[in-house]
Parts: sequence; C-alpha cells; structure tokens
Amino acid sequence: MKENRETPIARRTHCLLLFLASLLLLQGVASAQTITEFPLPTTGSPFRIAVGPNGNLWFTEFVEHGRIGRITIEGSVTEFALPTPFDSTPAGIAAGPDGNLWFTAADFELGIGASLIGRIAPDGAITEFTGAASPYDIAAGADGNLWFTEADSAVNSIGRITTMGVIREFPIPTPGYPSSITSGPDGNLWFTEVRSNKIGQITTSGVITEFSISTAASEPSDIAAGPDGNIWFTEQHGNKIGRITTAGVITEFVIPTAASLPSGITAGPEGNIWFTERFGNRIGRITTAGVVTEFPVPTASSEPVGITAGPDGTVWFTELSANKIGRIAVDRSPALETRILPVVGSTPGANGTFFRTSVQLHNSSSTPIAGRIVFHPSGIPGSKTDPAVFYSLAPSLTEFFPDLLPAMGRSGVGSADVEVTSGSAPVVMARVFNDAGASGTTGFTEEPMRSEDALGPERQGVLLIPSDLVAFRFNIGVRTLEAAASMTLTVRNAAGAIVATVPRSFPAIYHVQQGALEFLEGATLPAGGSVTVAVDSGNAILYGATVDNSTGDPSLQIARAAP
Repeated sequence: MKENRETPIARRTHCLLLFLASLLLLQGVASAQTITEFPLPTTGSPFRIAVGPNGNLWFTEFVEHGRIGRITIEGSVTEFALPTPFDSTPAGIAAGPDGNLWFTAADFELGIGASLIGRIAPDGAITEFTGAASPYDIAAGADGNLWFTEADSAVNSIGRITTMGVIREFPIPTPGYPSSITSGPDGNLWFTEVRSNKIGQITTSGVITEFSISTAASEPSDIAAGPDGNIWFTEQHGNKIGRITTAGVITEFVIPTAASLPSGITAGPEGNIWFTERFGNRIGRITTAGVVTEFPVPTASSEPVGITAGPDGTVWFTELSANKIGRIAVDRSPALETRILPVVGSTPGANGTFFRTSVQLHNSSSTPIAGRIVFHPSGIPGSKTDPAVFYSLAPSLTEFFPDLLPAMGRSGVGSADVEVTSGSAPVVMARVFNDAGASGTTGFTEEPMRSEDALGPERQGVLLIPSDLVAFRFNIGVRTLEAAASMTLTVRNAAGAIVATVPRSFPAIYHVQQGALEFLEGATLPAGGSVTVAVDSGNAILYGATVDNSTGDPSLQIARAAP
C-alpha cells in the first residue's frame, strides 16, 4: 500500500476527480517494448497530450500558473506560460478545426482561480475565453466547434465553444461529474460521468443520452473513438477497459495488473487501442477483440496519464510525477496490399512556388480498414523505419491529410506507399499543388499505382518533352520497387532521330527527381521530343513533371507500358 501524496498536484487531482483516496501500486512483470523518455526543462507535471499542426505534440502542465508545452518528434521542448495571473491549472487539450490547439484551465484545488478555455496558435500566442465553470477536458466536434466537460458538481454540464469564443452549456440529466470527452464516429460527442458511472452521448444540437456501466462504482475516466467504429474508455476503479457501440451496448475487459488505475486512452496508429496505467506505471495496449498487453515505463512511479497517437507512427504519453514525456514504439503490421504515389512533397520550388501534397482516404467497404502511408525520402533507399502516418477508418468514413508530409513531421520530396494492414484498400485521392496562398492553388490529381503498373523487362514506356522549354521546366523522376532497377533511356527529337542513349541504375525502394538535363546526365534535351524508357532489370515507375514557369502550375505524366 502506498501512502497518500500531499503534493499540490495530488491534492488538486483528488479534488478534481474525487477518486484518489489512496494510491495502490502493485509490482508486476510485463512485456518489453522500446520506450524513450524526454525530461521537461521545468517542473510542469505534464498531464494531457494531443497532436497539433506541423507534426508537433502539445501538452498541458498540471501546475498552478501552468503552462502549455510543445514537443517535436525529436524531443525538443518549448513551454508557453498562461497569461492569466491566477491559480489556473491547464488540464485538457485538443487540436481545433481552425489550426490552433484548444485547452481548458481552472483552479481545481480551491475553486477560486480563473476558469477559462484557451486557444494557443502554433507559434505559442495564447488567447483566453472566460464563461465556463471548471472546464476539464475538450475535444473538437463534427460541427466545427469545440466541446468540453465542466468538472463542477453545481454545473454538471457539457459546454460548447465556437472558434470565436462563444460559449453555451447543456446540463446533464444525471448528476454525473463529467470528465473526458471525444468526438465519435457517429458525429456525436461522447463523454464519461465519473460519479454516476455512465457514458454520455450528446448530439451537436445538445440532446443528451446516458448509458449505465454494469460494473458498480467503476468511475469511467477517459474516452476515445476506436479504430473499429466504437468508443473506448477507461474504468479507473473498475480496473477495466470499456467499449461502447454507438447504439449504447457496453462490453468490459479486465486489465491483468490489479489496481493499475487506467487513465488516458487513445486509438493507436496500428489498429489497436492504447492506454495509460497511472498506478501500475505501465502503458497498456488492447486489441479490438479485447486482448491486453502491458509495457512497463522505465522511470519508477512516473504516473503515466495522458496518451495520444503521434504523427510519426508511435504513441506518446505524459508522465505526471516524473515530469517527462514518453514515446513508445509501435510494431508495424505487414502490408497486405500497397498503392504507390510516385511523388509527394512539401517543399519550396523555383520562382517562388511551394508544392504540397494532400491525400484523402475513404473506406467504401462494409468493414473497418486500417493501414499507413509511408514516406520514402528522395535520394535514400527506403527502410522499415521510414516515417509514416497511420489511418483507421470505419465503414463509409473519409480521412483527409491537407499536407501529407507535415502530418508525419517531415518536409521535402519523395514517394509514398499507401499500405493496407487490415481490411481492403481505401479509395485514394492525392493532389500535388502549388500553394500560392491568397491567390489559390494550381495542381494535379495523382493516381496511386499498383506494383504491376510499374515498368519491367520487356515493358517500355515513353515520356514526352515539353515543346517550349523556356515557358516550362521539365523534371524526370523514378521510383523503384523491392529490387534494384537498371534501365536505358533513349532521347529522341520530334522527328524521331536519336539524340542520346543514357543508362541509369537505382537501388531498391528508391526515389529521385531531378531536372531532365541532370537526370539524362547532360544529354541535349530536344524541345517537343521524347524519352523512351526500357527497364532492363527490376521494376520502376518513371514520370515526367512539367511546371509552368510563370504560374507555377504543375502537371504529371507517367511512363506507362507502351503497346
């Protein structure tokens, strides 16, 4: 038995959730897993964590006069102090629909400090909005607003705030002490009720429905949408993980380590659900079928609390007492099927252009699908550790990545593989475009390719050279598959005469894009001519990228097998 802590953090948490009468920490053996920890530069007691724009993670520091922290995927930490000079303690945090992070803050210990909803821009600028009563957790809704719980027994409401700061409250029928909230796959918000032992659902118009948990006094805490179209939650005193369908059917799964106090929960990048065990000092993983695996945190008594899937294909969590941010590696499931995007980028180009790649995925099947988009940087052979962003889609759902590489914390040029690890392949729409800011975009839709679409021995392809090499610039790119590839490129003028013959060889899983003159190793480039590609060994996708030098408008042609 571990004695009650008398630190301000513990007292504040006790007053907030009303379940920390005693702290039990049982020792046990769990499976090994690679965990990396990053200490904070100041004593901040990191609490909740969320992914923000530009591939960074943001977290709240659960201390008086608290701070909002930002950590890169490399582990570099920056902290931003709250402007309010009161005893406000930041708690929940979530990415908003406006490209900012939104957080809650209140005086959870004495109840005399400021209660506020905060907005923090990617550069750290903070705006505060008052009018909420002890706001605790927050989530973006399908209606473009932010929704939050009010951890005040006198109010007992779910709040809604617009991105302009207008607040409205919706009372919960049962005195339930709402805790965590998440956006569900049905377009509604789902939340936990610690005192009433219920899971609540609220529509974006404010209609509330409640569902009772069969385990008595289980104290449901955190909640998150799962990869299977259901909602998953932690039961702190029940020592269970719960699953509720959108119809309200609840199933519970026991955690092997007793009295572990499961806290945060998130959908993982690989199709499982991950959670923190605050007193068990473990990170837990549960499959959608209910199989639990636990991984010990290296720092003893670190109290892992918040958790989220990172933009880099790992899972990130906060360590409240250790004052650290943790990262746990996630094993990548083998790909069942792959679609190749020959070129993707998020990078400045010539003449003031800036090229980005957006990707939209849709599950047109009747069962859940999951997978990842793996980025292979240009000029480096691909590997299993290449950065990735993961997707998990219930039937009929669509996911959008407005700028693919920053979603992985990356920039530059390369190729990408849309891999399927569960279910069938998604419908993919990719667009490469020049972002001209207020002037809009110009670009093209890129068709994902199968491996069988690549050129191989006895399959020739042709690229056409622009007829005006002053108004347009011409690049040639290649992406090889699982084996190294060698090829012969034959350059002809418009009349069909051979100008040059250029042999090239490339490693396996390799991308490079160069100006045509460089790619053809200095061969004369005849305006309006052609480049015939004959792959001698291996398989490769060859493409030509033409860009208007005046407007920055790009286009793409694939060297497909000629008849």
